[in-house]
Amino acid sequence: MKLRTFVFLIVLAAVAFYGQDLLDKVVKRSPGEKVWRKHCAECHGLDGAGNTPGYMGETYADLTDNVWRAGGNDGAMEAVVTSGVFGKMPPTSLTPGELRAVIAYLHELHGERTRGATN
Repeated sequence: MKLRTFVFLIVLAAVAFYGQDLLDKVVKRSPGEKVWRKHCAECHGLDGAGNTPGYMGETYADLTDNVWRAGGNDGAMEAVVTSGVFGKMPPTSLTPGELRAVIAYLHELHGERTRGATN
């Protein structure tokens, strides 16, 4: 029984220390989902519906519907993600690869593409 407790404590310490990086290695996540969880989920939620304490009820926080501030095409999404929205969403400094990955993941959340599909 003591060995079980020891192993549990070691695993718990590893998760606390390595956090999201460890989970990303254990759980297979797409590059876009990793970027989403790191940069977007706090405000837009893990599912993209915007049901988070700070943004609940904010029309444009829900990215799973068809209401887009600047249009739902990739170019418009790229511009909003890169530049942000004054007073609502901070700009990001994602690499071009991260930007493409998170936009692809956003399409997946929106139900337009299946997991792992490319353009």
